[in-house]
This record gives sequence, structure tokens and C-alpha cells, in this order.
Amino acid sequence: MTTTTLGSRARWTALLLLFGTLTLRGGVPPAPATGAARAVPELFAGEMDDVGPQYLLLPAQARLPLELWTECEITGTSNATLVESNPHSSTITSMQVGATAPFTRKSWRGGELEIDAGFRLQTYRYGLLAQPRRKINFIEIDRNDFDLIGAHLQGAWRREGWFASAALRGASLENRANHRVFYQEASFEWQLFRQWRAGARGVIVAGLEGAMRWSHTDSFGLLPAGWNNRVEQALVVVYDRSIAARWRLQPAVRVLASEYLHRDRARRDVHGSARTSLIRRLGEQAELRLSIGYDRRNSSEPLIADFAKWDAALAAGAHWRF
Repeated sequence: MTTTTLGSRARWTALLLLFGTLTLRGGVPPAPATGAARAVPELFAGEMDDVGPQYLLLPAQARLPLELWTECEITGTSNATLVESNPHSSTITSMQVGATAPFTRKSWRGGELEIDAGFRLQTYRYGLLAQPRRKINFIEIDRNDFDLIGAHLQGAWRREGWFASAALRGASLENRANHRVFYQEASFEWQLFRQWRAGARGVIVAGLEGAMRWSHTDSFGLLPAGWNNRVEQALVVVYDRSIAARWRLQPAVRVLASEYLHRDRARRDVHGSARTSLIRRLGEQAELRLSIGYDRRNSSEPLIADFAKWDAALAAGAHWRF
């Protein structure tokens, strides 16, 4: 087994999930190597003109590494149950592990195309550090605890400052109090991002992402099938700045618009998020992150809470390649 720094592929993946389960792990991804860059150099000008590339002399591609990662995050939030009025503060602790196995990596359209598959396991604990049996809205807060298992198949393309991806994902959530799967989802997701240098130490990344989500909600027969099927579109802007040898500052904003597709619904949501993170690299494959953020969601459906919340989080993550 060998350990590596959190490479450019992990950085992009983490960036694009900034407001989900992962956070941005690094700076500027290098320009991908092209076939011409790996070719055997000419001994004299025009040597290759009549014979074409000498493919037999190209170095064999190394085996693509299996990537493993883990992250633990402790969050203090002002609105643990995402209610509109009379919110209560608590803690949410999340632990996750995952693996990604790349199938192929090759030059394509002047950039680098990689196709990979992976999975993740995640657990959420409410109130673990602040009275888990405390009642919020007449229910013990720890009855919200759940586990998640997810998988993905993704194609990602990088070219200098551009990144684009398309992915199929699936997830299943099980409540720990009654050991019942309460939500399942399959989705098609896409992302398109561009990055620019901002001075000697800064990078600005901006782009769009979207998803089509097909879902099943276990409501004991109260809700029809596909009640939470929806389309999402989001705008994301991140500024990443190196402030010391192992320290980075990272403010980010995201605006997400969702439209629910069931014929009996007219629900449209707008969810705005802002985060500022201070990141400290630990060794060659781990990091520590401290962040503070604000979220607000407004929905057109009267029965859906229009909530707001403040969060402060401490997280540690590690990444390995085999």
C-alpha cells in the first residue's frame, strides 16, 4: 500500500460535493497529460512524419489505483430538525468511509477522461454530544439517527481549468430506531465547472450542477409513489486561498433550485447556502477542517417548512491509494 497527497481528482470530486457529504480538499488541479506529452521525442525534426507515432515504444500505463477515504464531522447546528418556527440547537455527528475504483483513464478531446465506480457508507447521530434523549418537537432527538449506503458510476473529464462530469448514483437510508428503510433514491447528476487563478495564492471555481432524482419514500402508504421525484439545478462559487504552508481559507456560496415532478404537487424550493472553511493539511494524506455556515430554504408548498440555520463544524478526513 502507498499513501499519496489528496490529488487533483479527489480535490475536484470533493469540491463538487462541497455542500453535500464532502468538502473541497485542495487547490489547482494540474493540466492533464496528453498523448503527445508521453510520446517518444524525435531525434531530428520530421523524424516521425512518415512512420506515425511509435506506439510500441510508449511506456505501459500503470495499474489505476484503488482509492479509499474516510471522514468524521461534528456539527453544532441552530436548527437540528429543520423547522420553520421554534428551532432547537443540537449536534449532528457524521462518520463515513468510501472507495473509488477507476476503470479507465485516457486522453480525450484535448483533456483527460476517467470512468470510475465507488461506494460509501455513512452514519448520522443526532445529539450524540448534547443529550441524545432530549426531546425536540415531542420526539427524542436520537430517533432521527440513520445510516446511508450509496454507490455511483461516473465519467469525469478535465482539461486545464475545465471540469465536467456525469454520474449515476443510488442511495438507501435506514432509520436506526426502527431499522426501517425510509428513503431510497436513484439519480442522474451532471456538473460543469471552470477555475481561474486569483493572484499568486488564490483560485476561483464557479459552475453549474444539476440532477434528476427518482425516489421512494416509505410513508406507511400515506404518500403516493414518486412523491419526492424532482429536478435540481445549482450555481456554485468557491474561492480557495493558501494563507500559509499548510493552511487554506475557503469561502463558498451555493444556490439550489428544485422542482418536484409529481402531478399532484406544485412544489418549488430555493435553498441558499454559504460556508467559510479553514483547512489545515495533516501530513501527506489527511486534513483538518473548521467551518461555519448559514442555510436558508424557501418552499412554495405551504406544508413544507421554510427554515434557516447556522452551523459550525469540525471535521477530519484521510485519503489513501493502493
